[in-house]
Amino acid sequence: MAVAIKQVWVQALRIGSLSLILTGGLLSCGSLPMSQLNLDMNVASIGDIQQKRQVDAEVYLRGKVENRAPFVGNAAYQLQDGSGSIWVLTKQSLPQRGDEVLLKGNVRYKSITIKNLAGRDLGEVYIEEMEQLQRTPAAAGGK
Repeated sequence: MAVAIKQVWVQALRIGSLSLILTGGLLSCGSLPMSQLNLDMNVASIGDIQQKRQVDAEVYLRGKVENRAPFVGNAAYQLQDGSGSIWVLTKQSLPQRGDEVLLKGNVRYKSITIKNLAGRDLGEVYIEEMEQLQRTPAAAGGK
């Protein structure tokens, strides 16, 4: 019986130690910047989004703000990564030119058909922003 009690004690100690390690690990993540956390985010490239045109797909994008376009009621900004650039429609405040943005959004497509060009579709893929997850301001004095 003493052996059985000892085995239960050892098992409880292992579980307690494992719980302490996991809890400590989770709590320490709170001080890390989001870019260092693995949140199972699959950040897409802008070039892939434009090529695949998967309308209504939910995507994560990271890039640098190149242009801004304020509208009444909402706004848009052009996000660029190494693979291309895309317009992002937002209802939040516009990021500044040069800011780095990580966002979650939905892929949208606006069709523009011009009859003089034999019905050719000149539409464009854009992103409807759901949430800005991170915004890093541009370096002072830089773009």
